[in-house]
Amino acid sequence: MKLTVKLCLIISFLLPVSLKAQDSIKLICPLDEAVVVPPPKNLMQLDQPDLCIVLVSIPDTIVKAVIAGRVTNVVQSEEEEGKWEVVFFCRFKNKEYYFWYTGLSKPIVRKNDVVKSGQALGYIKQGEKIELLMYDFETPVDPLKYLDCKGVLKASDPVEKKDNAQIR
Repeated sequence: MKLTVKLCLIISFLLPVSLKAQDSIKLICPLDEAVVVPPPKNLMQLDQPDLCIVLVSIPDTIVKAVIAGRVTNVVQSEEEEGKWEVVFFCRFKNKEYYFWYTGLSKPIVRKNDVVKSGQALGYIKQGEKIELLMYDFETPVDPLKYLDCKGVLKASDPVEKKDNAQIR
């Protein structure tokens, strides 16, 4: 009887942990070295703040795909002159995710291109910022929960290079 109770307790603990680990999507950082800055404020004060990450490039000029997927849209930004937006789609564990990059100076991908994780999507100039939004189909998701950004500084850190700083 005691053995049965122990096995049930062990299984009840391990099962949810293993299911959670399998369902979690892992994303690489779109820039190798950057500073995380606060997202832009919404014009409407009643709106919830956008779930996004905004990175300012230190030495990087190449913006990378955070995961493998297919480019669904490449358009010039209506809000920022001379800037581009790239959207790509990824299916992971029967879920559909969309990743929307804004602030690129020059895209190097086209609509319907298949991209690999870490592949260049476009360029930015040093000191400029990019914004990354993530959607689970149409629902906004906080990309910070899934990004693994080693070498990326927090907004409160000094601008000098810090080894293995993580955002989370």
